Amino acid sequence: MIRAILVSRRFRHAALLAALLGLAIGAYQATPFVEMLVLFSSIVGSHNVVEDSIANQRGDKVKASTEASGNEQDPDRTVVWLWRAHHWFATTLLETESYGFSWDAKWRNDDTLDLNIGFGCVTHMTRPVGKVGSIRISYHFGYDDKTLAKGCPN
Repeated sequence: MIRAILVSRRFRHAALLAALLGLAIGAYQATPFVEMLVLFSSIVGSHNVVEDSIANQRGDKVKASTEASGNEQDPDRTVVWLWRAHHWFATTLLETESYGFSWDAKWRNDDTLDLNIGFGCVTHMTRPVGKVGSIRISYHFGYDDKTLAKGCPN
């Protein structure tokens, strides 16, 4: 009786080990397909996003990302971030919803950033952040740019 229980227990352990090994091999074989699916979905899902960035000598980086809705009657959403060198998180400098957006960023030195931002017409804008750590940010806004104003409500 005891011998039968031990054999039964060993058989269960062997079956469990075989099942786990089968799952591991299946997961290993499926990894390239999952990787390909993620890659294609990121390409297809972000075709309405335009990004641009510029860094200074120290490694601080400012980045603007504009996401179009795909509908000409809806405003585009733009976010401008600043990543300081050797910091994990970014600081959101500005968020806008507008019809048309252009920007030009220039680092005067490692602690001074000039942002020139143009809009076709603005529907919403957060308050711009003027200083992050030792970095001072100056903004120069241009409104009602007719070349950017496609889709603006009258």
